[in-house]
Amino acid sequence: MENFRKNYHLFFVWLAAFGMLAFTSCSDDDNGPMPPAEENIVQVAQGASQFSTLVAAVQRAGLVEALTGPGPFTVFAPTNQAFADAGITDVTAIPVDQLRDILLYHVVSGRVMSNQVTSGAVPTLLEGASLNFTVSGGAITINDGIGVATADISASNGVIHAINGILMPPTEEEEETNTIADIVMGNENFSTLLAAVMQAGLAEALAAADGDFTVFAPTDAAFARFMDDNGLTAEQLLASPNLVDILSYHVVVGPVPSSAVSAGSVTSLGTTPFFVSVDPAGGIWLNGSAQVVDADIMADNGIIHVIDYVITPPTESIAEIAVGFTTAAEPEFTQLVGALARAGLVDAVSGGFSDNLTVFAPTDAAFEALYAALEVDGFEDIDLELLTAVLTYHVVPARAFSQDLREGAELPTLSGDNTLTVNLADLQINESGLIPALLNVHATNGVIHVIDQVLLP
Repeated sequence: MENFRKNYHLFFVWLAAFGMLAFTSCSDDDNGPMPPAEENIVQVAQGASQFSTLVAAVQRAGLVEALTGPGPFTVFAPTNQAFADAGITDVTAIPVDQLRDILLYHVVSGRVMSNQVTSGAVPTLLEGASLNFTVSGGAITINDGIGVATADISASNGVIHAINGILMPPTEEEEETNTIADIVMGNENFSTLLAAVMQAGLAEALAAADGDFTVFAPTDAAFARFMDDNGLTAEQLLASPNLVDILSYHVVVGPVPSSAVSAGSVTSLGTTPFFVSVDPAGGIWLNGSAQVVDADIMADNGIIHVIDYVITPPTESIAEIAVGFTTAAEPEFTQLVGALARAGLVDAVSGGFSDNLTVFAPTDAAFEALYAALEVDGFEDIDLELLTAVLTYHVVPARAFSQDLREGAELPTLSGDNTLTVNLADLQINESGLIPALLNVHATNGVIHVIDQVLLP
């Protein structure tokens, strides 16, 4: 294929040279008398062994009849050596229509002798394509340095100038694009994202000129952190059956500049919502785990916001996550889960994306400290009405990630009139400390923040 492109390009150059001979100021009438010649351009070329490849090309392109016509024509004729140097040994390998264009680019209307050539551009028989001549010290060069080897070979219907290279006509330049796909491909920090997009078959969609997307694009470092946290290799990530879902979760239909981003639920291309938070400093976060580190990279078909972590939709409810912790190698939340079951509140903290709860979840050690203060053996010994009031005091009827919390805010709870007070300076809810490593545990129906004391209404 590479040889074909090279050959095709060279043929195009050869045609362009033909077309440049069409100097409008040098017609057959104003060139003066020519020595008599009985053979036309094609016959002269057929009689010269150095033009055998050119003759074969003219025959294949169906231009014999045209070049035997009255003309006159000026032909810049590549020699066999010129074709060989260009890697063209078999003209039948080039499509006829392409070959014809290349040859026409080597022909100019009129009989133009070498002493009549001047520097400048001259139109060829290939419509819209011109040859650029440079004349210096009697030497003629064409386009990018193709030289005239033998000039003024006379024919009855024009003149031939043998040249030492192939002239390629200019091709239509493709309009430069700046799609989301172009930006991803051109940024070395998106190599993992690019590999994932290609593997998932989403490149065409992100390159579509009529697309209209906002993409939250994880960097290579973001993918590395995500894979490390989940024990994945790059090969395992790309082979994941959930790869399309993961990537679609980072895409929103329609352009959303950072100035239009607000806290709340956003429906992704995969239809599963993710949740946006805006911290007190104005930083934008997704699902409490990924921060926008570079916003508003404009593309032809949308906008890119760069993020520092890979987001994935949660698959378990708050209740399911808490129960899962109880069976871990180092169990946690055994007391919370038991207390919720006794109070009949398990269903209250179960649910899907339409439910929005925030649970401040005390550790087992926090419950043990409560039992000691109340002088009881466990949650079974606490009055059921009091236990219910305590548990519902830990639940806020809104999905609040840590970035949504504001200093001094009063948070309503499910317990009724009682509220919780946010103390960001000391990272506390009331007097209970938030555990930094266990903030923003994302669930289908809300978010969990782990605390080190049981809250009492």
